[in-house]
Amino acid sequence: MPMFDIEDSKDIDLENNKTSKETLAKIKGVEGLKAKGNEAGVNPEVQNSEEEIVELKPNFVGFGINLRALWKKIICKKT
Repeated sequence: MPMFDIEDSKDIDLENNKTSKETLAKIKGVEGLKAKGNEAGVNPEVQNSEEEIVELKPNFVGFGINLRALWKKIICKKT
C-alpha cells in the first residue's frame, strides 16, 4: 500500500517525503504533479542510526548522554 493515494486532483506537490513502503504514491487522473526529493523503501532503523550519543542541551551540568543511541551503537558493533 502506498503512502499517498491520489485520485482526480490538480496541481499536486510532493516534496521531501520519506516512506518505508515500496511505493510512495498511487496516482490516477492527476494533472500538474510536481515531485522532488522523495524517497520510497527507506529503512527507518538506518535513518535513526545517526543519533548523537552526547547531547549538548539543557541537562544535568549542561550535557547529557543519549543512552538509547549508545546502546544501538554497541549492539551494531557486535553484529
